[in-house]
Amino acid sequence: MTHGPRRLARSLLARGVVFLGGLLCSPAWAAFTASVDRTQLAAGESVQLTLQSDRSGSSDPDLAPLAKNFEILSRSTSNSLQILNGSMSSQRQVKLVLAPRRSGLVEVPRLTWDGEASAAIDLNIAANGAGPGGTGASGVATGAQTNAAAHVFLTTSLDSLQPYVQSAVSLKMQLYSDKKLYQASVDLPGNADVLVRRIGEDVTGQEIRNGRPYQVITRHYLLVPQRSGELQLDGPVLNAQVADVNGQVDPFIERLFGQLKIEGGLGGTRPLRLRGDTLRLVAQPRPPAQRTGAWLPAQQLTLEEAWRPADRTIAVGQPLTRQLRIAAVGQSAIQLPDLSAATPMPSGLKAHAEEATLSDQLLDGHVVGHRDQDIVLLADLPGRYELPELRLAWWDVVSNQRREAVLPAVTVEVVAAASPTSTSTGVLTAPGSDVQALPGAPSASSSAEPSANTPAASSAPFVTTDSGSGASVAWIWASVALALLWLGTLGAWAWSHRRRHHVTQGDPAQPAAMTSAIPVAHARETFLKACRSHTARPAREALIAWAGATWPHDAPVGLNALARRLDNPALTVLLRELDCACITHAAWQGDALSRALNVLDGSDRPGGLPPALPSLYGDTTR
Repeated sequence: MTHGPRRLARSLLARGVVFLGGLLCSPAWAAFTASVDRTQLAAGESVQLTLQSDRSGSSDPDLAPLAKNFEILSRSTSNSLQILNGSMSSQRQVKLVLAPRRSGLVEVPRLTWDGEASAAIDLNIAANGAGPGGTGASGVATGAQTNAAAHVFLTTSLDSLQPYVQSAVSLKMQLYSDKKLYQASVDLPGNADVLVRRIGEDVTGQEIRNGRPYQVITRHYLLVPQRSGELQLDGPVLNAQVADVNGQVDPFIERLFGQLKIEGGLGGTRPLRLRGDTLRLVAQPRPPAQRTGAWLPAQQLTLEEAWRPADRTIAVGQPLTRQLRIAAVGQSAIQLPDLSAATPMPSGLKAHAEEATLSDQLLDGHVVGHRDQDIVLLADLPGRYELPELRLAWWDVVSNQRREAVLPAVTVEVVAAASPTSTSTGVLTAPGSDVQALPGAPSASSSAEPSANTPAASSAPFVTTDSGSGASVAWIWASVALALLWLGTLGAWAWSHRRRHHVTQGDPAQPAAMTSAIPVAHARETFLKACRSHTARPAREALIAWAGATWPHDAPVGLNALARRLDNPALTVLLRELDCACITHAAWQGDALSRALNVLDGSDRPGGLPPALPSLYGDTTR
């Protein structure tokens, strides 16, 4: 019994040492911690991982283990220093926004930082799907489905799971969302095995699914397998921002606005990255008999042609256009062949191919490629030209057999070009026609018989004469007559110019009626009448005539010059409106201009200003 107290004291002492040792060691174990803002995530939602270390230093945690199950969308680092009762402590914090790479139970692994390790964290992530009845890639029901429908999910479907190599496959992607998305974008990159190209425009609609209304955005892509065998393509990826109803508001924002959350505002959104299911195809190889040569797999193909002119009859030098059109279901336009060189041209007929027009469309969920091309034909000589039939081989993927689209042989008629007629100068003539010579020159029909060195007029395109005959004298007299006529015309023009100059520079006091063809009163009345009928061009012409009659010695040229002469801002605006109406043929109302401008003063006062102008919106009862 005497040993009992001693034994108890030793036991308490040992326990105290262990406890103190734990207290001394606990800061080391608690120096590095990891925490998340949520452990239950919907499909595509991100999670915020906070790593915190109480040790000072500039090193970073080892984040490599995260790459297996997560994508790091963003990263921020902060440092803090605290001094309390003379004791200084530091803290380093790293915040990561992570996007899970898969659904189900996903673990945030143990991470290390300065020799310390954090604890692993389990996350439960819902699958990408609409719940019961949801579909994923290739129209197949998703393997993991949730009891409650997701807020945002993607579906994809292919029109063919076993296409031939280098054929076109239509992919329909649909994005369902019952919440507002910000800065949303969808990306579907191709790879070396599958070419990807977006076709058409997005279509937005509404759909009720599992009793919940969704906004649905439908987009189509074109997939072209580049090799045979099993092919995989990563599904489409949605990147967006969604309202963060469960996250924490920044403390500064919370102090300003309390608990108010501003959707889409500061601290009110979080990243959303959603991946569609992986796309899987099994591309069939070319059949053994089609291993070489052109290869054009399609579900259906048509080859059509049209001609301009339709009867395929042209003259030499005139163009004949052949319009070729290929339409193929299950094939992209860029894969359709160029037929411009497929038809050999007979001798004497030349062909020029215009640039082809390529387009892809969707018909009942299938891609339809179109290639339209014009081929212009020109003939050097008249005659009948035979163009052989045009054949285009293709592979029918529905019946798995080779087919040919055929255009039958056609005949092109080319007639001689129309004979040129004589020109007004009488020099250029048509073969066999009467020769028209210049006035005073003898015609070929009245000349003497041509010598052996002189070609006949009927066989020469130009009039020719013998330089040694009497026709040379006639040409000399004709030249003299033309020179005298030209000198007489020049003298008459000079006399008329001097007369006009004398009248213009004559006595300034002479009446205006002598220098103006239109009286001032008549021009003014014509202008006002055009304003009342709201006809812009007649009003402009009458106003310019009125100004010319008012200032006969210094008439303004155009409405801009008249506006500068009048120097009235209100009139300048109205005159510009009239000028614009004349140019654009727009409707014009002349009442305001007729009220503002009813008199022009031709006095020599500075600026040529009228003595008085009625107000722009003055009395209209006169």
